[in-house]
Amino acid sequence: MVRALIALLFCMIQSPALGRTLLHYEGTETGGQDTSYYEFEFSISENGSMMVMDLNSQLDHGELNIWFGGAGYQVIGDYTGSGSFHYTREIFGPLSNAQPVTVRITIRQAAGEWLLDFREIPRSAMLFSLLVSGCLVVLLTAAITVWAKRHLSISWKWLLVGAGTWVVGVIFKFVTAYFANAPLLQIIKSSFGDFCYAPLGGVYIGLLTGVFEIGMTLVFALLVRQMLEKPEYALGVGLGAGLIEALLIGLSSVGSFVTAMVGATGSNAITGAVAQAAVLTPFIWLISSVERMIAVACHASSRTLVIFAVAHRKQRYFWTGFLILTLIDSIAGYYHLSGLINKVSSWWIELLLLPVAVVSIPIIKWCFRKWQNPPQDEGLKG
Repeated sequence: MVRALIALLFCMIQSPALGRTLLHYEGTETGGQDTSYYEFEFSISENGSMMVMDLNSQLDHGELNIWFGGAGYQVIGDYTGSGSFHYTREIFGPLSNAQPVTVRITIRQAAGEWLLDFREIPRSAMLFSLLVSGCLVVLLTAAITVWAKRHLSISWKWLLVGAGTWVVGVIFKFVTAYFANAPLLQIIKSSFGDFCYAPLGGVYIGLLTGVFEIGMTLVFALLVRQMLEKPEYALGVGLGAGLIEALLIGLSSVGSFVTAMVGATGSNAITGAVAQAAVLTPFIWLISSVERMIAVACHASSRTLVIFAVAHRKQRYFWTGFLILTLIDSIAGYYHLSGLINKVSSWWIELLLLPVAVVSIPIIKWCFRKWQNPPQDEGLKG
């Protein structure tokens, strides 16, 4: 636990510089002249790269205007402010390296300090993140599968049953979300206000996962009675659900790499999303692997508990499993609805989810120790 916390805290340290610095200028205005004018020019090293701007004005008084264009655009950005203001991690692009970027700065009747910084996020770095991230998740999926089969004697049958359980549950969840999310989230926002919107909306998103994914596990456990016989079968179902999700996410990342690489429709949106994540999250190529390890552990413990509950006719274990998966998706839902996804490093959400994954390991071990032959009659008791 301590080592995992140290590793996550290390990953949350400010990201190293993204590509090269294109322009860094610190200005001081003394108020001795009505208008000051600066002009700079620089070029993007790679075609299709993104650019990040940080602008920090600490003027006591006066107006500051930053205009910049070129690199395939007539105008890239135009910012004007008075006194003290700042813009942080503003992203622009993709940009062309066939034409330089021109920056014009006009300051009127001002006194104080200001800072302007432009950095490049190279296209190759964004593609590298997508490819490495996807490949690492696929390799992680394969490694966990091999480990489970060799060391836990879990058969393909139960891994595939778990994958099927996940697929059916997610289909029902997505169909429900498609029709219900927009109106229900709007009702939550209008009824409870902006302050409660993200927390309550996050709980709703978590409940979708609990109801359909854990609910479908319960249905399968009641229908396929053989999975109640051994804890290895139950764990296989849980691992199968987590691993199929991880595999699809990994392949999706590789697919996004191919789409961006060939410049197909949607490639600009892909690189823009990667750039936005990269400026906030250090080691962005590693985040998906850590996220999937946490998710697989939670899938395994929650579904093992559900099957244990059916095997031993104890409702409380079902609700514990329900709570685990609902909790992690409620946290993720809050993170998205609150807009934190565009404001803070994704390592913070992994740090929040880590304790649930850590607790999942002793839960699984406890289920193995307490497992007994399933009763002949069906149903759950309190």
